[in-house]
Amino acid sequence: MTTTQTTRSARSTTARALRQLGLLWAGAALAASAWAAGIHEEGYMLEASAWRNEVAGVPSPDWPVDGWYRLTPSGKSIEVQAVTPSETDRIESDEATYVRVPGARLKEGRRPVYRFSNVILRPKAGHQYELMLGKTRFSFVVESNEQGTQYAITYGGETHTYTLGLPAAATRVHTVADLDGDAMPDFLVEVGDERFLLLSTRAKPGQNPPSAQLWAMGEGC
Repeated sequence: MTTTQTTRSARSTTARALRQLGLLWAGAALAASAWAAGIHEEGYMLEASAWRNEVAGVPSPDWPVDGWYRLTPSGKSIEVQAVTPSETDRIESDEATYVRVPGARLKEGRRPVYRFSNVILRPKAGHQYELMLGKTRFSFVVESNEQGTQYAITYGGETHTYTLGLPAAATRVHTVADLDGDAMPDFLVEVGDERFLLLSTRAKPGQNPPSAQLWAMGEGC
């Protein structure tokens, strides 16, 4: 092989290597972009006292100012109302819960709740509950395994699963209602010492994260 041929071969090899490196960098950038795009902004759920002290009391850049709703239980229904931190609640119930789920809109007004025989249901692990909310049939079952305490909620022919706490954690269903106006059931549940909001409009078949989790005073301090 002549010197000229050797030089051309080396240049060709270098060019191919640079193209491959460029494709590798582009692929890595695309993967990073896709990964970042899949990250969802955190959903918040606050008790009335936390809302007053942390959000509505003194404006803070740590808390978003839009997209908040107040959920107030009222017998056979739950009142849903959009609120902003600048508003002053003249009549506010300590039983109210404030939620913010990025990208989700709740249906304002009185939303009928499913009426259990007890006000709060303590579901038995492994028992499937077949229920109806309005004209919508749905079911759910609570399971406990090595992964944790799991809710599997079925409606519209699809099952949506949430792993929400430690194995064998005590759990309670506080509210089942159509909060987002899609005629499907949404859940407010307690697992161990944690409380979660499970919105149907944020759910996909298979495993899901909770839409929001109750923020406890003092967390992150």
